[in-house]
Amino acid sequence: MNKNSPFYMSYAKGAKLSDISEDRISWFVKRAKDEREYSFSKISNNRNMLEQLTLQVEGGISNAAIMLFGKYPQKFCPAAIVKCSYYLGTEVTRPIQSQQNFEGTLFEQVDSATGFVLSKLDRTVGGRENSTAAEVRLEIPKEAIREIIVNAVVHRDYDSNASVQIDVFADRIEIINPGMLPKELTIRALSKKHLSVPVNPFLARPFYLAGYINQLGYGTHNVVKWCRKAGLPDPDFISGDNQFTVTIWRNWLTDDRINQLDLNDRQRAAITFLKEHRKISNPEYQKVAKAIKKTATRDLKDLVEKGVLEQRGTRGPGVHYILATNRDKMGTMGTSTSKTGNRDKTGTKGTSREK
Repeated sequence: MNKNSPFYMSYAKGAKLSDISEDRISWFVKRAKDEREYSFSKISNNRNMLEQLTLQVEGGISNAAIMLFGKYPQKFCPAAIVKCSYYLGTEVTRPIQSQQNFEGTLFEQVDSATGFVLSKLDRTVGGRENSTAAEVRLEIPKEAIREIIVNAVVHRDYDSNASVQIDVFADRIEIINPGMLPKELTIRALSKKHLSVPVNPFLARPFYLAGYINQLGYGTHNVVKWCRKAGLPDPDFISGDNQFTVTIWRNWLTDDRINQLDLNDRQRAAITFLKEHRKISNPEYQKVAKAIKKTATRDLKDLVEKGVLEQRGTRGPGVHYILATNRDKMGTMGTSTSKTGNRDKTGTKGTSREK
């Protein structure tokens, strides 16, 4: 491997074969077989396994091998960690409510960071219409959270001394990784099916074999679909200043923002209903708000004009309303209130944090 090789494919100075975990290798081999029906050639030792994954480099073991299967990866790759912070409000405040740095292998970092974020999300319990067990639903689909965290870890710039950073706010989750969007892709393309352009292909392949990614270019496209299905605004993707930021919106209608809208008690009750049931019709509004049809129609129209709701359908019994998912129509209600970073043309801030 020449001296111009990226950090992750460079020789891990001082690393020995004994720094590779037998348990992590065994886990990976089984996972590849279960997830992808992939079988390696006869594995005589860890070195043979790394050779099959092209993780052996001139001089010895690569940093990628250490980050994927090492016993103590941060001994050789100290910046290869994920920093997670949780804030009660919509701004960066001190003291931080909860903060954890996740180390270990890249697989372990993804699992731990995903668990951290999921533990901070709201859950609703549905009815038992379709089964004997009540459905427990996260406000943001688990698949969307996991996909973006995997992307941040796999596609980050490992030549940077910065770490992946995840901030959980009351209205959004920001996932920031060092590096830029590949020149072959555009921000607009991320919401559609596109070519898979891995920044670190020798990291992407093990994550594919372990079932963490699909290598088809559908990842961010699926995240957008999952968020829309959950009645959430489209995620924001921002590339700039050698960092890539994804913002996934959660409860953007916080109490503070609702108070700014001058809503009546009927409208507030309807918003509470919508957060659980995701849609509401005029007859349902009348029941929830204890209002006559004329009043319900006026209230719903006002909520649409204020960018809180979107109408689905034009006439007849199929007409209903959902919480706004098009952030271009939300006005100031859909914008981030964080006081750091630069605002882009959509009103979302590409937030820069202390690394």
